[in-house]
Amino acid sequence: MNVQLRWDVFCHVVDNLGDIGVSWRLARQLAAEHQQQVRLFLDDFKAFAHICPQVDLRAAQQTLAGVQIVPWASQQQATPGDVVIEMFGCRLADAFIAQIARAPVQPVWINLEHLSAEPWVDLHHLKPSPQPGGVMKFFYFPGFTDKTGGLLREADLIRRRDDWQMQPSARRIAMRTLGLPPPPEHALTVLLFSYARQRLDGWLHTMASSERPVALWVCPGPVMTAINAWLDMQLQIGQITSRGSLTLYALPYVPQERFDELLWAADVCIVRGEDSFVRAQWAAKPFVWHIYPQEDSAHDRKLDAFLDRYLDGTDSALRDTVIHFWTAWNRGLDLSPAWIDWVDGLPALQRHAQHWARRLQGRTDLASQLVADVRHLADTRPSLTATR
Repeated sequence: MNVQLRWDVFCHVVDNLGDIGVSWRLARQLAAEHQQQVRLFLDDFKAFAHICPQVDLRAAQQTLAGVQIVPWASQQQATPGDVVIEMFGCRLADAFIAQIARAPVQPVWINLEHLSAEPWVDLHHLKPSPQPGGVMKFFYFPGFTDKTGGLLREADLIRRRDDWQMQPSARRIAMRTLGLPPPPEHALTVLLFSYARQRLDGWLHTMASSERPVALWVCPGPVMTAINAWLDMQLQIGQITSRGSLTLYALPYVPQERFDELLWAADVCIVRGEDSFVRAQWAAKPFVWHIYPQEDSAHDRKLDAFLDRYLDGTDSALRDTVIHFWTAWNRGLDLSPAWIDWVDGLPALQRHAQHWARRLQGRTDLASQLVADVRHLADTRPSLTATR
């Protein structure tokens, strides 16, 4: 019988959708698949509403998908649960930390870090970090090896993806759900969910001049500035415009389930941050990761570490194609030459994406591994309050 614990998950929204995207998926899976009591503390309900439109912005607290949603400030008076999860090192209120220290049995306190493929992650996963007052906190790293916490993946995700893609009209349904007309069946579809980026003109012009029609699905965000500059117009949400062979669709914000379907429907996925980065891998589609830039260039090492793992065992042609385009995208270089090679290599890129997704499926998902690890840590605290 499952042991039901009370989980407090804290998300300080930094990158608008990335942090809350991961936190919301994790909270829902803990509640739905593992029957845990989950309370999600958020500091930006408006950002949350972009991916969960049913949230009530005026409610002091509410329950969605079995998860209790509460404002960030409410931790000042909250009693800690059995498990406390700091998402990405967010800083808890001093009053809440004091409550942790005073608890008769201290909660299992975890700092769930950002995803990385760097080798040092294996060495630091689940390491304790003593805090003032004798409180212990544990570092927890998602990752790509059995020595990490794994990746977020719902139990039925792969089946839902495969069933959805088997529908002949899946792509048409995905667009009509958003109130937009579907692209031609033979068009190359590209989903663009990127950070701000300069020098898109050459890439857009190359697509506009191609023999094959291209449908560019542009998600809301800072990249729209460069798109509008090339178009010499303000493309509004829900609007469509064409230049030569290129048709641009300004997508609205969508719930996470709809976003997954867009990834499944696209031929190429250009994604950013962490949540869409992982979901693009589960989509088993050729993708480009626009990594969050950092001042000390730590993102370059992080990007190289993932590419080394992702491309391990591939032939030199595929490896060169991926590195060329990913490097051009992340360093703000002219994309045209790398894009031409990318399109030519799409069949091989698609086969590799499917192979990579199958490899990842062999590892335990993050939520399941986290539940197991928390229970192991809880076993060292025999008086931990739990209900069965």
